[in-house]
Amino acid sequence: MTTFKFHFRPPARDGSEYGTVFVRIIHGRRYRDLRRDYSLRPDEWDAETCWLHTRVTGLSSERLKHTEASMRTDLLRLESIVNRLGRRGDYSVNDIVGCFRETGANDTLLSFSAFAGQELIAGGRTRTARAYRSAAKSLAAFLGGRDPLLCELDSALLRTYERHLLDKGLQMNTISFYMRNLRALYYKAVATGIIPRAESNPFEEVFTGVYETRRRSLDQQDIKALAACVHSLPPEEGRLRNALHYFLFAYHARGMSFIDLAYLKKSDIKNDTVLYKRRKTGFYIEVKITRPMKKIIDHYLHTNRASPYLFPILDPDGPDIRLQYETALNRQNRNLKELAATAGVTKTISTHVARHTWATLAKRMGYGINLISEGLGHRDPRITTIYLASFGRSAMDALSVRLSNAVGTA
Repeated sequence: MTTFKFHFRPPARDGSEYGTVFVRIIHGRRYRDLRRDYSLRPDEWDAETCWLHTRVTGLSSERLKHTEASMRTDLLRLESIVNRLGRRGDYSVNDIVGCFRETGANDTLLSFSAFAGQELIAGGRTRTARAYRSAAKSLAAFLGGRDPLLCELDSALLRTYERHLLDKGLQMNTISFYMRNLRALYYKAVATGIIPRAESNPFEEVFTGVYETRRRSLDQQDIKALAACVHSLPPEEGRLRNALHYFLFAYHARGMSFIDLAYLKKSDIKNDTVLYKRRKTGFYIEVKITRPMKKIIDHYLHTNRASPYLFPILDPDGPDIRLQYETALNRQNRNLKELAATAGVTKTISTHVARHTWATLAKRMGYGINLISEGLGHRDPRITTIYLASFGRSAMDALSVRLSNAVGTA
């Protein structure tokens, strides 16, 4: 059996008003004292309870709040270490102290997310590193800014956190984003031996899937309205003119993803085709250059001469190309909202809407799933079936209303 108890060492006779706190760890009839890096005044300590005195449990000062939180974290950390060592077999009190000092820097969520992020960044996975950090910061914010121990990630905490996110109005896919990244951090910590694997999956009762949202697409009139609004844009609105060109090019290029459009190089243009490699799947896509595409291509070949990229989205000489892309993606979506308002389009428009629109109009024109799938660059037509599944909802809604109206009201 292992026990932990806090003790207080009064201030030395050097005029200091603060004493020090340490944890006495007892195991196998031996003990070690582990000094901690926080201090208290004698009147703030209760020797009987070996805890902060009841007179200060209101914790009126930030120092005392931090001290109590640190003490509770120390106990959780020690209990986790003992559980982990117990699973391995015999251990000594020195093993407990050694593990505490070794893992203390990385066994909290924020510290471990930073540690795991460094490895990801070194491997070129900057976006995943940021996703880990974002999820960790979200949970820490839910806990009032406290950096939780990894061993605290249990079903009860995660369910409460999920309810909190729902109450804030977050969408299910956003919640899933946080939960999946927290789960990845948790199992990385298990794999590295920082925490033991729980008997049951702590993420089993929270949402980690993909919620099928209703897809948004434009109709032909919306596309024409957007294309026509270019004539009403003043010359100084180059950003909106570019945003419109990017959106229309993506549509005409069989729903090209914005990331593929941003990374599209002039060398990808061969005679009357664009041949590029999809960054998501690695598939090569060959697209015939239609008249609207050629007009846009010619414009940027003339105005963006110095860059290897067709569009002036990424600066090859600038820092962190991936961050440039993510910044450009956010900017493009903001510009598209402004363009929609200018063109009188009431539907919400984003970069992905161009892809949905191309697929939707192809379906409405009677083209088969296999052909649309190949056009989109999907590996499997079944993905396209899921992709298009919700596109028919608006038409089905209209049909339901017409049939209801046909027989009158109840």
